[in-house]
Amino acid sequence: METKTKPAALNNSVIKQIDQLNQMSTRDLYKKWKDLFGTDPGQLGRAYMIRRLAYRIQELVHGGLSRAARKQFKELVQGSERAASKSQPTNLQVGIRLLREWHGQNYEVVVQRDGFLFKGKTYRSLSAVARAITGRHCGGRRFFGLNPSEKRSKRK
Repeated sequence: METKTKPAALNNSVIKQIDQLNQMSTRDLYKKWKDLFGTDPGQLGRAYMIRRLAYRIQELVHGGLSRAARKQFKELVQGSERAASKSQPTNLQVGIRLLREWHGQNYEVVVQRDGFLFKGKTYRSLSAVARAITGRHCGGRRFFGLNPSEKRSKRK
């Protein structure tokens, strides 16, 4: 019977503490931050501090993320960092020829293992080839029409 009342009492305590955060001055929020996190909050905004402190109070009373959840989160973060560090894959087979007409002239690029061959020179990216053709920065995949999700706007 005691275990049933204890969670309700804890929950009421958490709710009261979170409600008190909204009533605190910014100076008191800084003090609470130092108490709960052990660090100086720096120049954080009031609304952010209240949300983060509310989460920390719940975390201390009810426990944080499970070990499995923390592991899964870590894997997701590492996976997104790896994905962000790699350039977008071309998904083009070696030997494929890309043809593009630009200002009345035809251009041909050949996909190679180590880059893209254009006019006897190997470029590291399609963007570099597009820049060589147009003379300005241009997204290579878009320039060569390889982004199927982007609709081309029709100009009158």
